[in-house]
Amino acid sequence: MEQISERKPLHIISGNVIHGRGIGKLVSMPTANMEISDQSALPPVGVYITEILLDGQVYYGITNIGRRPTVDNDREISVETHILNFNKEIYGKSIRIQLFSRLRSQKRFENFSLLLEQIWTDCIAARKFFGIGQTVSRLYMSAAKRQVIIGGNEVYLSVKEFDILYMLYANPDVAYTKEQIYEAVWHEPSNGYCHAVENTIFQIRKRIRDYSPGHDFIKTVIGFGYKFNAG
Repeated sequence: MEQISERKPLHIISGNVIHGRGIGKLVSMPTANMEISDQSALPPVGVYITEILLDGQVYYGITNIGRRPTVDNDREISVETHILNFNKEIYGKSIRIQLFSRLRSQKRFENFSLLLEQIWTDCIAARKFFGIGQTVSRLYMSAAKRQVIIGGNEVYLSVKEFDILYMLYANPDVAYTKEQIYEAVWHEPSNGYCHAVENTIFQIRKRIRDYSPGHDFIKTVIGFGYKFNAG
C-alpha cells in the first residue's frame, strides 16, 4: 500500500465516512466517523496523531479509537477523526487514515468544556508533530491556559469570547456560519438564533481593538459568517 508520508505509520485504517451522533459539531470539533467492519483489526484504543487521505488530498488531524465515555455509555468501538482546517460534508466518501503517534489513552471528562480543552491540546500536539505552525505572529492563543496575547499584551476574554476566537484561530482557513459557531460554543442547536454570536463577536472586537489598531482578527464573510483574519 502506498504511503502518504515518508514516516512509517503505526497502523493504517481505510473505510467510508458515516453519520455519527453530531456531538463533535456541538463542541466545535466535527469528526469524520468511519465504518469499521472488523473491529478486531483495530489498534489499541486511544487518541492518535494522524494523516488523512481524502479525494486525493492529504490532511492532518487526530483520531479517537474507542468508546466515548464523556458522551455516552455505549460499549461499541468507534473511529472518529477531527481533520485540522477542514469544514466540509464528506458523508459516504472513502477515507484512509494513517496513525503515526499515540497521544494518550481515553479519559472521561466531567463536561464538554474540559473535553474541548483536551481536544484543543491534542490538535496543538498534532500541529507540532507535522510542523504546522500558526500563521499569526501578532496574536497567540493557548487553549491549555485559556490565554490570549496580542503584541506581548495579555487580553482577558470571557469564556464564550475565548471559545469563539479560538475556534476561528485554530482553523484559520475555514469560514464558519453563525449557526455553526453558536452550536459549537453554546453546545445546543441554534434554531436560527444567532444574535448571541453577533453580540459576542462585537465584544471580542471591542476588547482587542486597542491591542491591534487598524487590524481586525475576525473577518466577516458577507452572507455566510466569519473566519480568522491573520492579516
